[in-house]
Amino acid sequence: MVSGFASRHGWVYLGLWLLGCQAAPSFHGQVIEPAVAAPELAGTNWDGSAFKLSELHGKVRIVFFGYTFCPDVCPFTLAKMKEIYAALGARADDVAMVFVSVDPHRDTLEKLASYVPSFDRRFFGLRLEFDELDQVIEDFDLTVQYGQPKDGPGTDSFYYVDHTGTFFLIDREGRLRVSFPPNATVERMLPDIELLLAG
Repeated sequence: MVSGFASRHGWVYLGLWLLGCQAAPSFHGQVIEPAVAAPELAGTNWDGSAFKLSELHGKVRIVFFGYTFCPDVCPFTLAKMKEIYAALGARADDVAMVFVSVDPHRDTLEKLASYVPSFDRRFFGLRLEFDELDQVIEDFDLTVQYGQPKDGPGTDSFYYVDHTGTFFLIDREGRLRVSFPPNATVERMLPDIELLLAG
């Protein structure tokens, strides 16, 4: 017969053992395995300062691509990132939001400076030259297609840019860890960001 003391403590030990056997928290997004060093992004931020993704030491980085003339998806994306900052509170200081323009022809620094900070001045808004952008498109395996100008080829009239809208989540060590589709909600992304913040 097991004594009351042993019985009580046996359940405690069993509970601790079961707790130790629980699976570690898992990501909700598409896990990138094996984790690899994120491709470099080097260009000019909306405020005119030089930018390198690799220099954001110790921060979780969320990289996404778009253009300022986008009528819907891109502004919704930036608004979503603002929601994430609000949800994180003080921890937002350890998360870098990096918006990369895929339309350097129209997205001048002046245009980026009037667009990106209107969502949050802490966001990076990166402009690359065309040859630099070509390399980034290859490195991140993006699809970018430019539509015909509304008033015909050779004009400066409005055109759309179809582009990959994936969110890339990069950990504090600079490794690509998780990706999300453009329609991912704040509620779905936030736990993964918090996991990366926890290290």
